[in-house]
Amino acid sequence: MNNEQTQPPKFSWTTLSPGYECLSPMAGVTDSAFRQICKRQGAAVVFTEMASANMMLNAPSRNAAFLHYEEWERPIVCQVMGGDPKVMAEAARLIESMGFDGVDINMGCPEKKIVGNACGSSLLRDPELAARIVEAMVQAVKIPVSVKMRSSYYDNEIVQPHFAKRLEEAGAHALAIHPRSKEQAYRGSADWTITRQIVEAVHIPVGGSGDITDRAAIERLKQETGVQGIWVARGAMGNPWIFDRSRTERPPLEELITTVLEHARLMLHYKGLHGIIEMRKHLTWYFSGFPGAVALRDEAKRVSSYEELVGLIERYGLSPTSL
Repeated sequence: MNNEQTQPPKFSWTTLSPGYECLSPMAGVTDSAFRQICKRQGAAVVFTEMASANMMLNAPSRNAAFLHYEEWERPIVCQVMGGDPKVMAEAARLIESMGFDGVDINMGCPEKKIVGNACGSSLLRDPELAARIVEAMVQAVKIPVSVKMRSSYYDNEIVQPHFAKRLEEAGAHALAIHPRSKEQAYRGSADWTITRQIVEAVHIPVGGSGDITDRAAIERLKQETGVQGIWVARGAMGNPWIFDRSRTERPPLEELITTVLEHARLMLHYKGLHGIIEMRKHLTWYFSGFPGAVALRDEAKRVSSYEELVGLIERYGLSPTSL
């Protein structure tokens, strides 16, 4: 990562190829290691994990590791959360100075701790504050400012598309909609008809999210909503091949294991042994859909070194050289 770069390459949501597919920001998931895995499979844009504006400004020593990226990951966008326009503007300036291609505002996280701090989806209850945050950030930086949001805060309440229009008026360069309410969290189904309404209501690029589990879902979302792009989140966990447009199914077992080991080596490289501990959750996502996967997942939850992981894979007869 070139954290001292002050002239990031020009990036625009309007110049991406129609139907682009990106790796959406996910806390605890979209670190550099996983972004690289997804980038190799075809993700057009990748996002950092959600960063706290206050944390970025008050504990800058943490930024270098948490927001590390490699140049070839570009275009890369940093997602930030916060509820104070001035603080968010200052965080945007810092993000720009670190060389990111864009900054994204989290207005969708439903987690109680985040909402309780007037961040994430809590902003859906205050359109004017949300707009002031967008305005402050747009005025502070030259890189694009996007917003990822939910359809509403409460169930059976629709704040879109007027909320989306207000963000467009405030200067947002792009929006992404996860058409579930904050109260719904991840339950039930995403209502793609809301996404269609947003697409028709604004004149800036709109990305679609929610219930994107495979290539077929990606194509349906494009056709049913007219979104300019797809923001894949949970559907990429354990399945980075979702970005490979040439595939309709998960890869052969040999390729899956090769990718798992590559991912683990990247985690070890960037985070040391703690990276292998973090890798456990990825292993539970990767190891599914083949004979012995259940038992393998159970043991994978306890690996604490790269050597242990390799040994575990070999014990199950899954080493790439033996398949």
